Amino acid sequence: MKTATAQVSSKYQVVIPKEVRTALGIKPHDQVLFLIDGDVVYLRPRPTNFTETLSGLHAHVWQQPGEQWLKEERETWED
Repeated sequence: MKTATAQVSSKYQVVIPKEVRTALGIKPHDQVLFLIDGDVVYLRPRPTNFTETLSGLHAHVWQQPGEQWLKEERETWED
């Protein structure tokens, strides 16, 4: 994991360090998201389309069960 630091100005502004901008592909006028989790904050580029970005997220959770699993599950059912 890499780290970078920046100073907060009197107007609470922060310049995103170059290594962070490069790693995230942030360009001038891009918007960024601050994801707050307790005392940890994540910075990431704001997606231009949330639907496309989230499409397929956790798809493995929604996969159809395999035939073997389904057969075994049915065998546990009471008659």
